[in-house]
Amino acid sequence: MGLILWIDANTFATSLLDKVFKTQGGAFYSLGSVDDFSYIVEDLKPVAIVLDYSTFKKNADRFYQQLESSELMKVTPFILLDDPEKELKLNNIIGYLKRPFDPFEIPAEIQKIISTQ
Repeated sequence: MGLILWIDANTFATSLLDKVFKTQGGAFYSLGSVDDFSYIVEDLKPVAIVLDYSTFKKNADRFYQQLESSELMKVTPFILLDDPEKELKLNNIIGYLKRPFDPFEIPAEIQKIISTQ
């Protein structure tokens, strides 16, 4: 599996996931906001972006500005934490991760979601 970009303001959970991915040999990069991340998508070319809904809602307008300016973001698969699809205007949602989750199972769960596409 390639790089996973994880966007979530919950730094405790994110730091644990970073350790899990590194222990399991996975590539992982995290951000605490959607304020300025399109350049990271362009540079790192993640295989999927995991997006926390409450982190998205803190600056939804800025998220959509970046989405419009990045062709790569428009085609990169998104996996949402929980299920807020009705409020997100994304065509490339491929799956969901429900809370609470076992962080040690997340790499396998993401791989399963990606492989079914």
